[in-house]
Amino acid sequence: MNKYDAMYIVAPTVDEEARKALIAEINAIFTSRGTKEVKVNEWGVRKLAYEINDFKEGYYVDLEFESDSNEALLEYDRVCNIKDSIIRHIVVKLPR
Repeated sequence: MNKYDAMYIVAPTVDEEARKALIAEINAIFTSRGTKEVKVNEWGVRKLAYEINDFKEGYYVDLEFESDSNEALLEYDRVCNIKDSIIRHIVVKLPR
């Protein structure tokens, strides 16, 4: 299995309930597609290195997981591109 680290930044204007629902939706992408050991680390609101869509800060969420399939990664990318409340996202394959 390959290890991955995914991170996304939620717009700071999203209220707490909507943010929790969004985090649960993203987690469901990974858990429903056969990934193992999904670890969620919410960093909270942090200042951005540069302005993104007129935002100077964002709510950071980090995920660590193991997967053999690209299905979860493709769906994660698709959903993050659709959601207006996610201002940036990335997935990095970790060394073994």
